[in-house]
Amino acid sequence: MNTNLPIFFESILYHQGHFPFLNLHLERIQELALYLQTKFERTYIEFEKLLRAVLKEDTEQKLRVNLKLNGNKLEIISIESELIHPHTFNQYPAICLAIYPHYCKPQDDHSLWKYENPFIYQNSMEYAREKGAAQAIILNVNGNIVETSLSNFFYTIENKIYTPPLNSGAVNGVFRRYLMSKLDIEERNINPAELRDIEECFVTSAVRGIVPVTRLEKLIFQTKTTEHLRTSIVRL
Repeated sequence: MNTNLPIFFESILYHQGHFPFLNLHLERIQELALYLQTKFERTYIEFEKLLRAVLKEDTEQKLRVNLKLNGNKLEIISIESELIHPHTFNQYPAICLAIYPHYCKPQDDHSLWKYENPFIYQNSMEYAREKGAAQAIILNVNGNIVETSLSNFFYTIENKIYTPPLNSGAVNGVFRRYLMSKLDIEERNINPAELRDIEECFVTSAVRGIVPVTRLEKLIFQTKTTEHLRTSIVRL
């Protein structure tokens, strides 16, 4: 395995005194270690203790755990904590999206995890803000929708929920895993031309939960089903 690798990172929520999806985060980090042909040797208890050590106060916050392959081990090189304001988990207001035209995400195993990639995490967000949107849709080389700048992407057609498949280049997000374990969601490719056929769409992350989308480019969406979903499915 090539050791000239980027820094991988994991965004973890601290909410109401605990880390809601910590077992899934640890599972994903261990899968990353396996992909890198190495090991991540922190236990659940050790990992939680490290996270609690950097909490700023007992209020909702996001922790970013930075990981890098060091010799034959996957190690935590830093943990950063950021207070969340003004919105809290699963209570973020509906957002607008723009389609980012300047980058195509690769379709490889690397793409399953979050790693430092300015095209996605900085440049696409700057583009979205220029277009009056909160995040940008990321496409792959086939022109299919993969995810957004910060989130996994879901959409409904005839009341059925779909999401881009992992082999399209989508991050195997923690909240994506959680949601797909709770609901009957089908993986399906979708390109921008097909967006006119969808009824609703939303984005998800382990920090924000379910966030409805009201506008994508010139398309306007209702959020009734999405609002019902996020009040009924998530129990932390």
